[in-house]
Amino acid sequence: MAAEQALVGALLVNNRLFDELGGVLLPEQFYVPMHAEVFRAIGDITARGGEANPITVAERLKGTAFDADRQLFPHLSQMFENAALTAEVKSLAEVIQTTFMQRQLMGLCESAKGQAAKASGPEDVKAVIESAGSELFRLSEVPDGKSMVRGMREGLIEVLQRAETAKRDGTGISGVASGFMDLDNLLGGFQRSDLIILGARPSMGKTSLLLNIAERAARRCVEGKPNGAAVGLFSLEMSYEQLVQRMLAGAANVSSQQMGTGHLGENEFHRMTTSAAELAGLPLYIDDTPALSIAALRARARRMKRQYGIGLLVVDYLQLMTGPPVKGDFNKVQEVSAISQGLKQVARELDVPVIAASQLSRQLEQRDNKRPQLSDLRESGSIEQDADLVLMLYRAEYYLSRQLGAGEGGAAGDAERKKAAELAAELERVRGITELLVSKNRKGPTDTVKLLFEGRTTSFSDYAPGRVAV
Repeated sequence: MAAEQALVGALLVNNRLFDELGGVLLPEQFYVPMHAEVFRAIGDITARGGEANPITVAERLKGTAFDADRQLFPHLSQMFENAALTAEVKSLAEVIQTTFMQRQLMGLCESAKGQAAKASGPEDVKAVIESAGSELFRLSEVPDGKSMVRGMREGLIEVLQRAETAKRDGTGISGVASGFMDLDNLLGGFQRSDLIILGARPSMGKTSLLLNIAERAARRCVEGKPNGAAVGLFSLEMSYEQLVQRMLAGAANVSSQQMGTGHLGENEFHRMTTSAAELAGLPLYIDDTPALSIAALRARARRMKRQYGIGLLVVDYLQLMTGPPVKGDFNKVQEVSAISQGLKQVARELDVPVIAASQLSRQLEQRDNKRPQLSDLRESGSIEQDADLVLMLYRAEYYLSRQLGAGEGGAAGDAERKKAAELAAELERVRGITELLVSKNRKGPTDTVKLLFEGRTTSFSDYAPGRVAV
């Protein structure tokens, strides 16, 4: 190829141009094998402080498949004579990368065509589609062919830049903000490529907290505040309409029951219309397909990333997803393990935090102390192992209400009435107070953060002593 010959010639004339390519052009991207070997040799020689010219390159390539006298010297001399101008080098590199991508794409299509012809059933076809989708995404996301092998310098620069941004903004947050002050102060936000698990028993408020986090991150994005993000939300339990109603109830401070029955005053209806206009402009994208497979979620998440530039992915909830197609015995624990591993791969592939809700073991209900522990996740496969961050919700109010309700009805003696009074007093003391336990944190400390749950609007807010939930 003329572009390859002209570029390599320019590098032979001026070795310093090799550094200007930024290490993004790789020998594998060349079409002509000899050009690839010469390019590699130039890199090796200049990396050791030497001068790369036809003589030193020929010496470097001794013992290779190229005959120095009949092939290499005439070709090197020709490249040297037809060298491109300095200003053309980057353009030539782009041409080489583009033709490399075209060859890769054509090869992928041919491979997918052959695999599709051999597919014997719908599951095999789905596997071919997923494989092709992964390869297509890899090609679209890494058009410059950068190697995954990196030195310390690049990583250290990224870490320092994040720290500098957090310091400059004065937020102390380097990731995507949750919108809850105490949680963000503890974690520094949700970090890219992390898998965050939000575990709880039913009725603790998993979905409500996920919606609050999604909305607050999207609002910060619209308002131009640091640490916001466009959000992709996969809901496998609740419908699109139910989610939107919940979010509007919280934003307008109107109870979901009032919205459903239409018992609304003028002020409440005005708040609803105002909040609806604000929510409509949020970069929050919802997919409510039930029983979604991990393969389908990965494909749809890639599409969201490509179309909307999402910076946060939310999944509600993990156990309602379906695992990869397999043959033979495959129990639920293994399926959940495959799903959690798949979600971690999505987080790394898209380079965004992924927050997934997870049900906890029923055995928790048999304990006197109902606060969840990491061990309550262990029956769910490898979730604990795959997660970078594990958060767990606990509301004492829920269990006290059940305990108080179980004691109602029938005659009661003094002891029972005293116990009921004590339970009622304790219930009022803890009403709305929610403990968010940071049970695992690969990048920092574990602790407990308090939130306030508003039962009327099924939403959370920052906890402050003396504040009362309604």
